[in-house]
Amino acid sequence: MTIHAPYDVLHSFKDIHQVVLNLADDLNDDQLNWKPEGYSTSIGFHLWHLARESDYLKAAILNHNPQFIPEFGDGKETWEKESLAQKWGFPEGLHQTVGTGLSDQVAATLPIPKKDELLAYLRTSYEDIECFIEQLDTTYPDFETVDEELKKKIEMIRLNLLVFLSHDCRHLGMMECLKGLQTGFGSATEKRK
Repeated sequence: MTIHAPYDVLHSFKDIHQVVLNLADDLNDDQLNWKPEGYSTSIGFHLWHLARESDYLKAAILNHNPQFIPEFGDGKETWEKESLAQKWGFPEGLHQTVGTGLSDQVAATLPIPKKDELLAYLRTSYEDIECFIEQLDTTYPDFETVDEELKKKIEMIRLNLLVFLSHDCRHLGMMECLKGLQTGFGSATEKRK
């Protein structure tokens, strides 16, 4: 079904998400955890951060716009629902972190889980934000039936989604660089399926 929203960010989200997942699928746990000397984050860190940011984004949008709860979701992060910080051994003071603003020292020591668990969380976060976008665009394909206040809220949500899309692209570039340093070939987009 084609959605006729005033923009088409869903296609771009699905595309970049698949590229990120394909890049990760090609690597083993050692490659996901590898860091160049003097560098604080690995591909695994970037994947965890993308999962956390996507998970957080949906919850934040819903909590800032409670009129969309429960139709668009419950406003709770998978991170919290599944107690992933505790399960993976994150330090007590870092249970809510999404990875932004951490010192290099702290970022380097986060207990990033094994590939299977990490990618399961990333896939869930990506699927949740994609479902949210699809539902938003299906429910509000245009602004003909909404008042000015709701129109402004939807426009702000869509602006935030676009910002996060560019955020994912920046992290993909970092991961491609880290992969290239290890394997000699880093471009995930060259291997689109």
